[in-house]
Order: sequence, then structure tokens, then C-alpha cells
Amino acid sequence: MKNLCFIFFLSVLVNSCQILNRKINSRPINMYPPKNIKIKFQQDWQYNLYHKRIIDFKKFPIGFKKIVFLGNSITEGARSWNKRLNQRNIVNRGISGDITEGVLERLGEIYYYKPLAVFILIGINDLFDTNIENGDLINPKYVANNIINIAKNIKAESIHTSIYIQTILPVNLDMYELVKNIKLEREKDLNKQIIETNTMLKTVELPLGIYIIDTHKEFLDNDNNLNEIYSSDGVHLNEEGYKIWTSLLSDEVESINKRYTNPN
Repeated sequence: MKNLCFIFFLSVLVNSCQILNRKINSRPINMYPPKNIKIKFQQDWQYNLYHKRIIDFKKFPIGFKKIVFLGNSITEGARSWNKRLNQRNIVNRGISGDITEGVLERLGEIYYYKPLAVFILIGINDLFDTNIENGDLINPKYVANNIINIAKNIKAESIHTSIYIQTILPVNLDMYELVKNIKLEREKDLNKQIIETNTMLKTVELPLGIYIIDTHKEFLDNDNNLNEIYSSDGVHLNEEGYKIWTSLLSDEVESINKRYTNPN
């Protein structure tokens, strides 16, 4: 009898291991973009930062039942969103220098893990540096459409994921030039293009479950630039800036997790 029980226990254990192994090996091979991928409008410096982070993402996958913050260096620069928002299930998927095309190419991981929610902040790198081949094609309509497509693509693959598009933050180019000790070629009004992009995001009809958070207006000074008290260099946020951003999201993030733990 003891031998029969042992054999039964062993068969259950082996079967469980096989199921677990199948789950691990069932991850799609295209969950992460390959290193040889050609991303539209991505420059060499952006390519290097992009694939360095992708290596990290492979080592530490999103996992299930998570909240994902998706964006560029402004998102990545927050480091631990869990500490900032007093949560345990937030995953930082910001990549310094990333552009909308780059995000569109790395959604496979999100499709697979189907997070509870995704918070998107992307687009400033698209608009900031258009001094590249065919850069004249990058305009507010192009950027807004890409951001909307990011949200719609996620929704199509993960219908129960709540998606939050955050409006692009303003910049302060005077501060940026001073801190970086450079002189920019200001052929266009960057803040005007940011406003145009955000207006399109706020006025387009979005599918159910995709929401807009107007982060932009919270960071403006009296001249409609990024307020210096919230920035380290006129583009990126300092600690005060992250406190403002966190305060805008904390209630919603807490509500998402409460809905998951108490669905009724």
C-alpha cells in the first residue's frame, strides 16, 4: 500500500513538473524584439539603450497580475514605482531614449502576461529630435496615432487590461540648453507640437477601457514651459516632479489593485 501511495505521489509530481515546463516553454519566441530588428526612426544611441534594457527584461519578465508603466527615460528614471506608490506589483518598462515605434515593437511581453493595467507615457523623443532621415514625417499626428495604436494593440490582445494614456509632459528648452551647455536649433516650437499631440489624444474617441490622464497641465509654469521646480534639466523630472506625477496616479493604481483583490 505504501509503495502504491509513493508511486501515485511520484506520478503527480512528475506530471506537475511537465505542466510547469510546458508553461515555461510555451512563451512565444517573439515576446521580445530581436537584436537585429530595424526600428523606424531609431538612432544608434537609442538602439544601444533599447537592447540593453531588453536584455534586462528577458532576465526579469513582467509576470502575471501586474501593473506596467510603459515609456521612455522619464518612466525609467522613477526606478521603483512600487516604492513610490506603495505597491508590490508594478513593473517599470521605461527605456531611455525610446520612441513610439520602439514601444510598438516590444508589446509582445505585454500581450503574453496580460497585466491588470498599463500606464503609457511616450512621444517626447519622437518630437524632440527629428534631425534624421525622413524626420520631417514625424509630426503631432504621426506621434498621436502611434500612441493610440499602442493602446489599441494592447487592448486587442488583452481585453481585460485597463490602459491609461498620459499626455506628453512639457519641456523647458532654455533650462535644457543651460544645463547641457548646448545651443539647440529651434526650427519648430516643441511645446506647441506637444500641445497639438496631446489635443489629438484627448479628443479622439477611444475604445472602452482606454483612458486619458492629462499629466501635461500639472507641470506647466506661467509661460507654458515645464516648470523648473519639477525638472533636473528642462526635460527630465527631479524628485519634486516625480512626487507630482505619483500624486496624480496613486488613487487610480490603488483602485486597480482593490478591484482585482475584491472584484465584487
